Amino acid sequence: MTRLSRFLWVVLVGASSACSPPEKDARETFRTPDEADFARVSAVLEARCGSLDCHGQMGRSLRIFGRNGLRASRDDVSGADAGVPTRPEEELANYASVVAIEPEILDRVVVEGGKSPERLTLVRKARGSEHHKGGRAWEEGGAADRCFVSWLRGKVDTAACEQGKELGFLPWP
Repeated sequence: MTRLSRFLWVVLVGASSACSPPEKDARETFRTPDEADFARVSAVLEARCGSLDCHGQMGRSLRIFGRNGLRASRDDVSGADAGVPTRPEEELANYASVVAIEPEILDRVVVEGGKSPERLTLVRKARGSEHHKGGRAWEEGGAADRCFVSWLRGKVDTAACEQGKELGFLPWP
C-alpha cells in the first residue's frame, strides 16, 4: 500500500466512522493504480485538462497541477515558457486528486484489470459520453485514452502517453 493509499484510507475511514459506530472492523483499503507509473499519465492530464480555465484551478473537485495551470508553489509561474517544469509534488497531487474522486469504483476497475473503465466519471467526461462543460478531452481508443486506461490496467503504455499529451483537433461528438 502506498503512502497516499494509507492516507486516503485514514481519511475515508475517519469520515465514515464519524457518522456512525462501526459494527465490525471498519478498515477498508481501496486499491489504486501504481503511483510510480503515474508521471506519464499526469502529463496527459496536465495537457488536456489542466489549463487555468479548466481543472487547473483550486475550485475544482478534480484539480490538475502543472506548468500550464495550477502550481503547488507560489514561486512557480504558470505557462509553458515560464521555465519551471511540473514538479514531482505536483504529479503526486494530481495522483491524489484522480484516485480520491471515486475510490470505490476505482478499486473495482483496478481489481478487474481495467475492465469497463467507463464506470469512472473521469473517463466518461473525458470521452464526451457524459456532459462535460469543457467538452471532450480525448477520443475513446485514442492515445490519451489508451494511456489512461493502460494505467488502470497496471501497465502504462508509454508510447500512447507520449502521443496523448500532444494536443490536436478533437471534433465534437
